[in-house]
Amino acid sequence: MTVDRIGERLRRYRRAAKKTLNQVAAEAGLTASFLSQAERNLTGISISSLANIAKSLGVPLNVLFDQPPQPQPDSHQGERVRYAIEGQPLTYERLSSSFPGNLINAVKMSMPVGYQSELISHEGAEFAYVLSGQILYTIEDRQYPLGAGDSVHFDAGKPHCLANTGSDVAEVLTVTTMALFDDPSR
Repeated sequence: MTVDRIGERLRRYRRAAKKTLNQVAAEAGLTASFLSQAERNLTGISISSLANIAKSLGVPLNVLFDQPPQPQPDSHQGERVRYAIEGQPLTYERLSSSFPGNLINAVKMSMPVGYQSELISHEGAEFAYVLSGQILYTIEDRQYPLGAGDSVHFDAGKPHCLANTGSDVAEVLTVTTMALFDDPSR
């Protein structure tokens, strides 16, 4: 039995929802060309984009990819599960836990040198704190260069992307009000 790659799952669920690339892209805050590339496994895709796509398709995020649970309120370095979305160079560590009424979701991202995300917009607010490295956030065509100890907080409904502009792997703590996890308690 072969395992579907992320692109095949995106295409299969989009077709099952009887939606076009343009419809899903518009509802997910992405471009149709980016979504087409993601469906053909030609580009990586972020958790935020997958969450927007899942919402557009009316499917749980966990049908697109698996994330580790975080049922306990405490999270300890060295004990968290590192994970990645297949085809994506980013690695993540889930920092926020599951409980009814939770409004924030936090992840620690490790970005390789030269990484650049897709342009996206989504509901809610986003906060990022650079732990190490050099990051460039672009929010509505305005650039915000950030180094270790710097942060950015903005309306995530504005088109934004980020890139590792340094010569080392960058680590960023990202907190958002967007639902990034399909926890049973939500």
